[in-house]
Amino acid sequence: MLERAPLDDAVIAYQSPLLRGLGVPHAFGTRHGDADAITRTLGLDSRQWVTVRQVHCNTVASAENTPGCDADAVVLDDPAHATRIVTADCVPILLASTDGRRVAAIHAGWRGLVAGVIEQAAARLNAPFIAAIGPCISASHFEVGPEVADHFDPAHVILKHGANPHVDLSAAAAARLYTLGTQAIDRTDRCTYRDAKDFYSHRRDVTHHGAKKTGRMPHLIAPR
Repeated sequence: MLERAPLDDAVIAYQSPLLRGLGVPHAFGTRHGDADAITRTLGLDSRQWVTVRQVHCNTVASAENTPGCDADAVVLDDPAHATRIVTADCVPILLASTDGRRVAAIHAGWRGLVAGVIEQAAARLNAPFIAAIGPCISASHFEVGPEVADHFDPAHVILKHGANPHVDLSAAAAARLYTLGTQAIDRTDRCTYRDAKDFYSHRRDVTHHGAKKTGRMPHLIAPR
């Protein structure tokens, strides 16, 4: 289970005991503390950052890619580098090889999950790994049409008579990770939609409440 990270008093974030046990610098952000603040508290100021433009695809980037390329996952194996992805309902996933020397950050919305972004990132990691799944929208708040639900295993779809289906994205991601042979997974029951005090949510803030935009939570990782 993810735990609240012992960072700065003004920065609230979560960490995985599994990843922390490997000595892998990482954090799942909240609306309390931007990427720069988390970077400082993790001591990653000197790292070279590899970031991407997230487009809900299955493309995986590396340090050799042009910064800002279109991708939804990054895999790193050089301790001089670090990476981050951002979310506001989608599933943030951080992976690390069991020696902590190879890591991946994955942005997995429903389109990315269906397209196989987790599978592509794990293949590029190319090592036995552990995983951590961060806060995302919970099944009770992720109502979809049947055209979306049909892409998912029925075990991860909640059907109620007369209502649209709901999909459990976190469970779907975990199932894919276990299928790929992950050694262990840390998860959380925090929901970006429900827990408004701590998280941004595009569906809550924009889709349902009419805001023009919402913020994004940063999720960071670097090789040990």
